[in-house]
Amino acid sequence: MFIQKFNIKNFKSFKDITLEFNQDVNILTGKNNTGKTTVLEAIALWQECFNKLIRQAGRSEKNYRKGQWVFGGSNSQLFAFDQINSVRSPNFEDIFHNRERKNPVLLAATLLNEANESLEINFQIEESGMNYVIQLQRFVSYNFTKFNDFFLNLPQPTNLVYSSPVSAIEQVENFVTDPQLNDAILTRYSASVLRNRLYRLNQRINDFSEFKRDLSFVLYNSEFNLDFQIRSNIERDKTVVVTFKIRNEIEKDIALLGSGTLQIIEILLNLYQPQKDMNIVLLDEPDSHIHRDIQKRLIQIFTKFSTKNQIFISTHNESLIRSAHYKHLFHLDEKPINTVKSIDKSAIQALQPHFKGIMPSQINPVIRSFGNINGLDFVNAIEADKLIFVEGSDDARDISRLLQEQIGSSKKNYMFWVLGGVNEIFENILAYKTVFSNITNGKSLWEKSVLIFDKDFLTDRDRALIIEKFKTKLKIPTYSWQSYTFESTVLMDLEKLAILIQLWAEAKFDKNISKIDIEKSLQEEYLKMKTVLEQRYTDRHVEEISYRYKNVRIKTEKILDEKIIKENDIQITTLVNNYKQKCIDSGAFYKLLNKDDVELIIDKTMRSFGHSFSVENDFMDLIKLVNKTLWFDDWDFINEI
Repeated sequence: MFIQKFNIKNFKSFKDITLEFNQDVNILTGKNNTGKTTVLEAIALWQECFNKLIRQAGRSEKNYRKGQWVFGGSNSQLFAFDQINSVRSPNFEDIFHNRERKNPVLLAATLLNEANESLEINFQIEESGMNYVIQLQRFVSYNFTKFNDFFLNLPQPTNLVYSSPVSAIEQVENFVTDPQLNDAILTRYSASVLRNRLYRLNQRINDFSEFKRDLSFVLYNSEFNLDFQIRSNIERDKTVVVTFKIRNEIEKDIALLGSGTLQIIEILLNLYQPQKDMNIVLLDEPDSHIHRDIQKRLIQIFTKFSTKNQIFISTHNESLIRSAHYKHLFHLDEKPINTVKSIDKSAIQALQPHFKGIMPSQINPVIRSFGNINGLDFVNAIEADKLIFVEGSDDARDISRLLQEQIGSSKKNYMFWVLGGVNEIFENILAYKTVFSNITNGKSLWEKSVLIFDKDFLTDRDRALIIEKFKTKLKIPTYSWQSYTFESTVLMDLEKLAILIQLWAEAKFDKNISKIDIEKSLQEEYLKMKTVLEQRYTDRHVEEISYRYKNVRIKTEKILDEKIIKENDIQITTLVNNYKQKCIDSGAFYKLLNKDDVELIIDKTMRSFGHSFSVENDFMDLIKLVNKTLWFDDWDFINEI
């Protein structure tokens, strides 16, 4: 179970903000005072409202039965200023937006459980003198039967821990009760009970062993261990004493550990909390005092625990942001009214028409918000897992979307280098190899490179030959579509394309069009392209393609030091003509149709239903709807990147 959507109104710096969260990891970024910590506090306050109002009904009423768990009563619930512990507010009115205490706070959470059922729980906080009035919004009409069926562990189905940076711990720590420990965690004083938490985890032998393995991985990349000794006993001792030992060093008290190590221990303890229906971990700037390499391994640990925990992290640390997957990053600006989604919901964009060079990364707006950073795109490329060479910026945008769908929650980061056309590949690819082979970060930039190009007018034979020879010569993975361009790949399976168009039309026009009708229209328009192609391939058109083919023959020979296209000038013209006719006769029009043809087919299909389609404006929206069941065979090589 997790928080799918969270709406915050009139709380601190937010007038009205809605956040659409991931089930696993959510990293909140932004400049100082953009509300990163405020989001964490709002989630903690929502859970505190839940715990303060939950009660068991003593008798049946209109909206619930005796014995059901309900929130408060029909009357307001008053709580003194000092009874609200999850929010840091020196003054009573500090929790209200612009300190306007007459405007009530609303914290609205939409929860989603394993059965894909949703439940909305909204709390409103008003003022009455120096008391907060907390109540469930729309109490009278609330469905408490659904509420009781939704959770397994009422009255406290949520396990929430809130951690702030740790620079040091007290020299002496007394044993505390479970309620005292939980209160310290909720109010961000968890470091004050760090030894108590280690003591309790030590009682769970298997979990404690796994905890120490994770600690060794994050701190030392599993090269050696940090061992603990816990000799205190809660039944006989007043204080809890924990010592540590690293390799052959002498045993020392845990208070002598460095701030970075203490911070990692604190974070991992949060991840090892006992599980309930919904497990929320709030980490406020956990990257404080932590080395860059440790941050990268910490991200891997977050992913490991995200199957059981919904993790929220506030940070403005550039290294941690670079280590994270785009789908986990949420960028907050200074807008008091906003809807915030992960940054991978926005496609990467070229800076200008006919763009060439490094395609800007989705994290650029995030990093740039912290200050002007020169050479940012090139730094992104050096630190990326893969640098993908493509012909155009549209290719970069579309392939990036497919990688997000196919790789899912993988931690790989991709950057794209836009070459500006197929001629650039055959002209300068060896120069790129020379330069990028000498730019190294662990491995050379060239070793992390991948080349993808459109087949265009090439025959199937020559496409396959160029791919094979380039892989050997360039020593990087090389791929090309079987269809004419990337856009043409969707014509290889008109049934899947019909489903995509149906989903797109429903989203854009709120119109449900029959998939059968769409596919029938697509088939008709696709078959009409036979006549279009026969009229297009005039002697002049064949001559133009033959001229381009000869250039490819010359340039590939220079790159590969061998002639792989063996036809002479006259034979190339025959080759082009024969290939054209073969594709037309077999119905494989997609091998000859360009993106304008794709637009024509889909646009004419949509016009029969009263709408239009533009490749420039609508094709990316179509690709965004792709999932693993709507995956075209010509994209399969993306699995290998």
